[in-house]
Amino acid sequence: MATATKKTRAARPVPARGVSASSLQFLVYRDNGGSYHWEIAEGGQSLVHSMSFGSHKDAERAARYVYDRAGAANFGPREVDERKPKGV
Repeated sequence: MATATKKTRAARPVPARGVSASSLQFLVYRDNGGSYHWEIAEGGQSLVHSMSFGSHKDAERAARYVYDRAGAANFGPREVDERKPKGV
């Protein structure tokens, strides 16, 4: 059974249309296998899910890294075929 999530803080970056910044949350939790993850959630739905971390501290550190730098990230157009699924 998964353990309770811990809220780190609400997201700062400008959200997509129809999503208020105050409704976005960074969550850190432990899964059933004992690994830790962070995710960004809105309205109870996961929008972004991290890779596995060995400790809550490492997962929270990674979440804070993303949180602190997301506002400075560039958002630009991509070519459609630029990111192909693995195995294709």
